[in-house]
Amino acid sequence: MIANEGKRPSTPHPEKGSALVMVIFVMVVLALLLAALAYINAQSNQNTALQIASTRAYWAAQSGAEWGVYQVTSGNASTCSLPTQLPYSNYTPNAGLAGCAATVACLSSSASSTFYYQVNSTGVCAAGNLGVGNSPISATRSIVVGLATQNNCQGCTASCISNSCSPFFCSRNNLINCEKNNCSISPSNTNSCINTYCFFFGFCDTNGLGTCLAGYCPAAANGTAAATLSYWLESP
Repeated sequence: MIANEGKRPSTPHPEKGSALVMVIFVMVVLALLLAALAYINAQSNQNTALQIASTRAYWAAQSGAEWGVYQVTSGNASTCSLPTQLPYSNYTPNAGLAGCAATVACLSSSASSTFYYQVNSTGVCAAGNLGVGNSPISATRSIVVGLATQNNCQGCTASCISNSCSPFFCSRNNLINCEKNNCSISPSNTNSCINTYCFFFGFCDTNGLGTCLAGYCPAAANGTAAATLSYWLESP
């Protein structure tokens, strides 16, 4: 307390700092808001990149599945009996599947004259590097296709033999024309089988002849061109 001459004692005013506290509080709140906005923006960019990569991976898997189905329906199922990778490295840099790959595998089983195939296709596309602190990531999509094919060529060759041969005697010209027109087996292949299993005066081993002709069945005639789609499953 200070005493002034001729005046009443006075006390000093207390120090005021509330405005500074408010400024610091507002700055902290704004910093938190900016950090939250930056995080939300980064998450949004990451989700967008993942969605794009997922879409590209889906189409990579789709194209792989179509390739596998083509192998089955064209009689080349053995091409994808082991996992086969289809890289899209030959596409131009602006192509939608550049940097993607599809791995395709075909599984098969049979019952009587029906063949069952399962085509598994997995597409993988990189989403890229999402910035500091984030490892490069990729998106994966899978498609599974089931097919059933009917082997009709053996029945076709058996029918031609039945119509062109008596129990043991066969008409060479009739058999050649029947196999060519109905079973898509070339005359040279039919002649080869006849020369092997027919002895003299048209007497033939019809069982061996049928097996030989069935071995020359082309892909389009052995039923694989008339495949039936059993299921088409896609991963979410």
